[in-house]
Amino acid sequence: MEITDISATKVSTESWGEFVEFPLVTVMSKYEEYNNAEGDNPQARRKWMGPVGDVVVEVETDAGITGVGHGNWATGAIETIVDETLSKLVVGEDPTEREKLWDIMYRATIPFGRKGAAIEAISAVDLALWDIAGKEADKPVYELLGGPVENEIDCYASNLHPVDLDTLEREAMDYVEAGFDAMKLRFQYGPEAGRKGMEKNEEIVRTVREAVGHDIKLAGDAYMGWSVRYAKKMLGRLEKYDMEWVEEPVIPDDLDGYAELRASTDVPISGGEHEFTRWGYKEMLEKETVDILQPDVHRMGGLTELQRVDAMASAHDVPIIPHTGTNPHLHFIAASTNAPMAEYFPIPEWYQEQQGEKDSTYADAIYQHPPDANDGVIPLPDGVGLSAELNREALDHFALE
Repeated sequence: MEITDISATKVSTESWGEFVEFPLVTVMSKYEEYNNAEGDNPQARRKWMGPVGDVVVEVETDAGITGVGHGNWATGAIETIVDETLSKLVVGEDPTEREKLWDIMYRATIPFGRKGAAIEAISAVDLALWDIAGKEADKPVYELLGGPVENEIDCYASNLHPVDLDTLEREAMDYVEAGFDAMKLRFQYGPEAGRKGMEKNEEIVRTVREAVGHDIKLAGDAYMGWSVRYAKKMLGRLEKYDMEWVEEPVIPDDLDGYAELRASTDVPISGGEHEFTRWGYKEMLEKETVDILQPDVHRMGGLTELQRVDAMASAHDVPIIPHTGTNPHLHFIAASTNAPMAEYFPIPEWYQEQQGEKDSTYADAIYQHPPDANDGVIPLPDGVGLSAELNREALDHFALE
């Protein structure tokens, strides 16, 4: 079998719906123009995220099999890298030689890569190659990874947004009633909001904890919006709420800060959503920065690289709970003994009531069969390959030139 063509399609962040407009703390919150903590600047995140959310890559073969993958996060540079560099390396090659092709793509992009858009582009191509492998074998990819370790996948509800406390409380209780025993909220404020912001962050956690009780696992996401000093104070406030983890408290390059925080608190620390390749995660593990790793297979190097990271994490007794619950992540989790659960984004009932007919289904708009949780679990992905059948109508609608 031989690769005959490769193409990339930029997808608008509009496919993610309006959740990018909700109030929460982010890595950019220190700048007023990009701060939407109060909900009065809904375009704040769109201003710095850019118009491109995902880049879908399709790899065609002379066997009539086409593999699909996507690279994630707001940069059309992925398309350029695929078109101008990666296509020249993989067209004409055997798509089953994934290890070799990964290494070739990585080495060729070192001058402008190693992290960021170049690795995200490699991720998309690598996923497409795994999709081809599953389709050729007429098996789901998790079978190629060693077979499922469980018959279903536990997941946590990851759409608790601090719109207002009453809505937050209602949303948390809705998730409990839907059968979720774990959920994740977003913090609203960072250092720029001072002590009042700290009090508000704690109030958000307290509201959810009191609404759901102490049997529900509760995590929180700071999305890189805190400093080490602020995080220490905030974590001190949060210890009494028995949180499962606090996610990305500081920027990803501050590994010493991560290690300092982890050593200072009983609250588990998670991160890795914005890290890349085995070398980045090796440093995170060696410096003992996190209790939970959260790589994103659409960013960090694809499924080929995620397997390597999983082996290292397991050796360090650090579980992996990937960022987002896309089908490729589910295939990985299904075949790993070190990945206890998936992230899942239910659409809140109050949001559905507001929207009526929605233009998208959040992050899964461009795929035919997005994951669907029931009673806090997701069935193993259907079909062969990576379960990455495209929703062509949606893709055409959200595609950017």
